[in-house]
Amino acid sequence: MTACAAGCNSRNTKQDTAAITIAAADTVQVYGSGLHQLTTETDLYRVLCQNWWMEEDLEMLSSLNEPQGIIPIRSLHLFADSTFTQNIRNYMEQGRWRFDAAAKKILLRYKDGSSGEYKLAALAPKKMIVVNTGIDSETKLTYVANAQQYVESAGDPFHTSNNQWRIKPRQPETEAQLRERIKAFLHFHILFYRDNIARAESIISFYGFPTCLKWYAGGIYMIKKEELSENWFGCFYNKDQAMKGYAMMEDIIGKKYNWPKDTNSWVKKNLAVLEQMYANL
Repeated sequence: MTACAAGCNSRNTKQDTAAITIAAADTVQVYGSGLHQLTTETDLYRVLCQNWWMEEDLEMLSSLNEPQGIIPIRSLHLFADSTFTQNIRNYMEQGRWRFDAAAKKILLRYKDGSSGEYKLAALAPKKMIVVNTGIDSETKLTYVANAQQYVESAGDPFHTSNNQWRIKPRQPETEAQLRERIKAFLHFHILFYRDNIARAESIISFYGFPTCLKWYAGGIYMIKKEELSENWFGCFYNKDQAMKGYAMMEDIIGKKYNWPKDTNSWVKKNLAVLEQMYANL
């Protein structure tokens, strides 16, 4: 089952690569209107409130696109509402955080009640060096960011509120609840596409994100049932519920959509169709 633009050939015109390349012309201002620049910010707390990625992991991201996320791509996403998301592309964890300015420490409290602690060794708008003192490590870890944060945290795809669909429910869900989970799944990807355009990223990688969809430059396709990754099933109460979610998405993707004709950007075309899918739910 596929959703693709007119003339799309599922065998020949898909860009089946590790990640989708974004043309420079796609950096439309409207997508970045909610981003606040931090390049001249001096307040440590405000500088901390952004998406941080382990520098040594980023080089391999452009060659990865598998949904399971076995290879670590470490990250720490700190938000002004005191929530955080960690390792969004691997075993995602969430919780609340605070900054001890006197001790220069980032203190994490995970949802399971455990804690973490990182000592700041250096901090600038685009680079952070920390030591994981929570495990008595002395190794300095370097994280990088692009010195931008959303004025409203809810616009950030990695905010805790935009990733609740990945949290396994404690009991079976009704059809209406499953539909809301699939809708939240689409909402995350809409925000993710918009975010990549707004930040002028050169590549979109879906590595590590649970999905039943295959993303191409020119189409959106269902992954074969037998090829679904384990982390997709982990988003649901059990396998049966995961397959019901799959069936809902299959029904949605099989509908007719209007692919924009006023742009040559496959990124914008895919985004426009995702928004239509969301509306259909």
